[in-house]
Amino acid sequence: MAAKISTAPGDIYPVHVMDDGPANHCYVNWMMHFNDIIEATKLNEALVKLLEKGDWKKLGGRLRRNKSGKLEIHALDSSDPEQKSVFFTHNTFDMTIDKHPVASRLPKETHSPSVQPLHDAEFRPLIARENLPTFHEMVEKDLPSVSLHVTSFNDGTFVGLAWPHVLMDAIGAKDLLAAWSLVLSGQEESVLPVLGAKEDFLRKTDALYDDNETPEEFGLEKHRLAGMGLVVFVVRFLWSKLWSSRRQRKVVFIPRDAFAKMKVKAQEDVTTTSQEVEDQAFISSSDILTAWFTRAVALSERKSRQFTVLNLLNARFRLPILVKSSGVFLGNMVLGTYSFLSSQLGSKGVGSIALEHRKHCTEQGTAKQTVCFLESILRDVDSGGTPRLIFGEPWARVVAFNNLLKADVIRTVDFSAAVIRPGDVSEKRKNSSGTMLSYFNGDIDQSFKDLDIFVVLGQDHEENYWVLGCVFPRVWQKIEQELRSIETNLNLQ
Repeated sequence: MAAKISTAPGDIYPVHVMDDGPANHCYVNWMMHFNDIIEATKLNEALVKLLEKGDWKKLGGRLRRNKSGKLEIHALDSSDPEQKSVFFTHNTFDMTIDKHPVASRLPKETHSPSVQPLHDAEFRPLIARENLPTFHEMVEKDLPSVSLHVTSFNDGTFVGLAWPHVLMDAIGAKDLLAAWSLVLSGQEESVLPVLGAKEDFLRKTDALYDDNETPEEFGLEKHRLAGMGLVVFVVRFLWSKLWSSRRQRKVVFIPRDAFAKMKVKAQEDVTTTSQEVEDQAFISSSDILTAWFTRAVALSERKSRQFTVLNLLNARFRLPILVKSSGVFLGNMVLGTYSFLSSQLGSKGVGSIALEHRKHCTEQGTAKQTVCFLESILRDVDSGGTPRLIFGEPWARVVAFNNLLKADVIRTVDFSAAVIRPGDVSEKRKNSSGTMLSYFNGDIDQSFKDLDIFVVLGQDHEENYWVLGCVFPRVWQKIEQELRSIETNLNLQ
């Protein structure tokens, strides 16, 4: 039976241009690990309360198709207590995490750099409820969009949050976690308002520039694959999909000291090889991680080849009208920058690769170029097509990076108001009450199984790095070999 929908004016929310599309017809699943026993019902009550507040209720509505077949979100009737904005489930195990056959094998902090498996099918009971529908089943059966699945142990709690990608990207989810924490702690008045719930800010391209700025040409256009080049790229992709081994999802843990070593070597490489003046030769931690993993992929290749590195870019941090906003945007605002790297990648140092990558990102990541990218997507969509997002050489190896360092997800959550008792009472405990140890992206519907991708999940409370990757076995072998080299250098110090 369909949920009862509010009849108040404005109770239907549009699904914006960057939210819709087949690529977003899937779930995003985050599994958060806490070393406290947390009261699950309090978590659910706080989340429900948040999704009844202002335009936050967009997340608590129902995804439906209108007469034209387009997705839209119908807000629930708040006067009907039977209608739920969150699908909540809770499992309890009377044992410690290390005694559970599945939870005990989750990736964890290690003394040295490590690569650890993350099998979604195996860990699914901790990520989401058993009968989590597909995206299309959720729409057809008129089910809540947001799912909360809590698993309690005697010494910790796993909180699984799942939502359809059409609702929001990772930065939107980070804002949701922050607001959820505030409501839980009784600070509802501090929750920021949702902006752009009904009005698509990304369609107002004329207003996205600073005053007195003039438009410019889209720099990536000359690199867009079309015609025979696009045919070659697609055929090569399908051939690789058919004959290559299956990609594996694993988590890389890089301790703070190990990354510091990587950073020193990268900066030494920049100093040795760069002709740039000092302020132009800067490379960030994100650049170093991107370069290090890209180089590992290149070293795994049997012969030299060009690389196209797709780095996901969030318009929230690039466009002045969004940066200066006084609220949060919950939709999808992810675009990309493309670094075109030479076939000699494997012979270069991490620092020089990072610097080359940064140059591409700096050129393509300006406000003007971000608007140009948006306008290109809008033209494709408004003409009845799909966004043309393939750039570079047809024979290049494509590697994608989604860097969530800026989101700082691990240190965003504060569920201390729902903590029943601590799960870790040892002197070695490193995090405060109600904060998470780690989190992982689940890929229940395997939406990215055909793509080489690394997700920089962020830093934990001790500034260690967590990176999730989905690449071929030969790449993982090379990554493990390179990590052992870092460990050896650390031991020699």
